[in-house]
Amino acid sequence: MEIAVLDIINILTTSVAGVVGWFIGRRKQRNDFLSELQASINLLSEENKKLMAEVIELRKENAKLICNQESLKLEVEKLRNENEICRKHFELINKAFNKQNET
Repeated sequence: MEIAVLDIINILTTSVAGVVGWFIGRRKQRNDFLSELQASINLLSEENKKLMAEVIELRKENAKLICNQESLKLEVEKLRNENEICRKHFELINKAFNKQNET
């Protein structure tokens, strides 16, 4: 009878140890998964920060280029106006020269 009780205790102890070991292993597996997931999130977060900094720099550069483009448009318009004035003066001088040569 004592051997049967010891066998039952031995079987129960082994079963309990197996279940406890399984729970501990499962928890460690989940923790490892969460650690790997957190590492991936941290890596993606750092990459996102770098990309956002690059986007900000590109937007600043784009704003400068747009500003330069606008100032160039104004300068081209000013030069067109000056060119038109010069063309009119040239036409007047040319007409005066042609009249003088006709006489």
